[in-house]
Amino acid sequence: MPHSRHIPALVMTISLLAGCSSHAENDGLEATTSTGEAYAQGVPGSVVTETERVSAVVAAIDHQKRTFILEDDKGNRQTFNAVPEMRNFPQLKVGDRVNAVVTHERVIQLRAPNEPHEDGAAGLLATAPEGDKPAMLAANTVEVTAVVKAIDTTQHTATLEFDDGTRKVVRVRPDIDLKPSYLNQEVVIRMTSAFAISVEAP
Repeated sequence: MPHSRHIPALVMTISLLAGCSSHAENDGLEATTSTGEAYAQGVPGSVVTETERVSAVVAAIDHQKRTFILEDDKGNRQTFNAVPEMRNFPQLKVGDRVNAVVTHERVIQLRAPNEPHEDGAAGLLATAPEGDKPAMLAANTVEVTAVVKAIDTTQHTATLEFDDGTRKVVRVRPDIDLKPSYLNQEVVIRMTSAFAISVEAP
């Protein structure tokens, strides 16, 4: 179920559109978040998603300093600096509503040895046309792999070794039967973050 809370991290995401300034009175804008997880019973792997939403009104603008203040419906305020990438800053007006949606998705799965794959990152960035209200759509995907090096059926955990040699013990879902055949198989972790920001006139 969605619920409300203060999420400074979401404000930092909005900072990709306009860099956040350091004002002690800024407590962060209120956001709503919802989470979900999908998996097949007894099958290793899952898909976890988290979506955060924030909506605030432009309360003040300083065109000379290229700063503006956002205020949410609860009266919380946050001050931002308009970075150079915010090329449509002159179109921002007091009373405009700024909406931001941030989605995080984590996909975990087992992969057979020697199966083709591509580690690394991929990204997307799109902004509104010159002269329109500020808007942005961005997404970034990172995939990392690890190898199952040990299984503890008593603690129901698995030890993963990553490419840099580091190891991490992770707890496995209770419905998963820890089979010896899982040893030396690859665990693929694909993380995607996407956010969309739009500005609406009052």
